[in-house]
Amino acid sequence: MPSTVQTTSATIIDELDLNPLFKGTSEVSLEGPKRLGYFSCYDNNNDSVFSQDISALRYLDLPNPVNINCLQGYDPNVKYGHVVSRDMLLRWVLDNEETMEKFPSNLICNGGLLKEMMVVVYNDYNWSASAIKVRGKIVLTRIKSIEEKENIDSQTEDDNKSTYAANNLQRLISKNSNDHKCTSRKEVDSFYGVFHTKIGSHGIIYDEYLDCVESKRELDKPFEEMKFVLIKKFNGPRNSHSRRHSSTWWSLAKLAGVDTIVRAKCDQDFTVESIDKLEVDSLLGKRNQMKFLASLNSILDKIKDNVAEENKCYNIHFNGKDKKLTVEVKREPDEDIIPSWYIDGQHPDISQ
Repeated sequence: MPSTVQTTSATIIDELDLNPLFKGTSEVSLEGPKRLGYFSCYDNNNDSVFSQDISALRYLDLPNPVNINCLQGYDPNVKYGHVVSRDMLLRWVLDNEETMEKFPSNLICNGGLLKEMMVVVYNDYNWSASAIKVRGKIVLTRIKSIEEKENIDSQTEDDNKSTYAANNLQRLISKNSNDHKCTSRKEVDSFYGVFHTKIGSHGIIYDEYLDCVESKRELDKPFEEMKFVLIKKFNGPRNSHSRRHSSTWWSLAKLAGVDTIVRAKCDQDFTVESIDKLEVDSLLGKRNQMKFLASLNSILDKIKDNVAEENKCYNIHFNGKDKKLTVEVKREPDEDIIPSWYIDGQHPDISQ
C-alpha cells in the first residue's frame, strides 16, 4: 500500500524512482503501431477546427539546390513555442466508436506525452500531466506549467528564432497535398495520425503529428500504406545532432511508425544549405531503445495502479533532477483538463 502525503494543493498517493533504469532494463516490446485513422487540424487566432480528412496532409518537396531562409515570415513581436491546447483526439474517439471496440485499450493520450515518458532517463527537465478515468479508459493530458510558459515568454531572441525556424522549415520543404506551397500564414494546418499500440499490459490509443509523406507518389496510396518521414534540424556550428536529438527523434519516429528522418543543419544565421536522411534505427543502440521502452512501461504501470476512481483528476509530476515521478489526487476535473462533452459522451459541434 503506497504511503500518502498531504500537500497544500493535493495529496501525493504514490511515487516512482526511475534511477534504477540507468543500471539495467527489462525486456519490453512495443507492438505496432497500428494506424487507425487520421484528422486535420486548423489553428487560426487560437481557434482550432477539426476535420476528419487528409486536407492538411503534406509531401516532401526538397529544393535543389538547398538554400533556405528559415526566418521567412518571422515576427520578432511574437513569442514562439506556445502550443494551442487541443482535444481533437477525444473528438476522433467519439466519432469512431466501432474502431475503438476492435482495438482494446486502457489509455488515451497524445504521442508527445508518450515521448516524454520514454526519454525521462536522459532528460533533466520537469513535466506534468493529468490523468482521468472516463468509461474505463484513462485519459492522459500534458499540462504546461506556469514556469514553462514563462520560460517561453522570456526566451532570448536567438532561442525564439530557433523555435520558429524548426517549425517553419517543415513547411518550407513540403507542400500541401493540394499542391499549395506553404509558407508562414496566420492559419496553420496540421495532420495527425491516430494509432494503437500495446506495451506490457497497456493498450494505448494516441495521436501523433505527421510531418509529411516521403514523396508526392505516396498520396496515391491508402493511408495505411503511406510512407511518412520526420523533418528535424540541429543548429550549427556543431557538425551533427546531439544525444538529446537522437533520443527525441527516435521516440517520436518509433511511435509514428516512421523509418526515416530528414535532417537539416541550420546555420547560425538560420539558413539551411545541407539536408540529409537518417535511418531511425541508427539513432540509438539497442540497449538505450530498451531503456526507453522500460521507462514508458514503468510509468504507465504506476499510473494504471493509482488512477482508480472514475471522473476524478489525478496529477502526474516528473522531477527531471531527481528522476522521480509522483502521483497526486487533486480535484474534480474541469474544462481546462478534459472537456465536459467527452465525460458526458456527447459530440461537440465540429466544423467539417
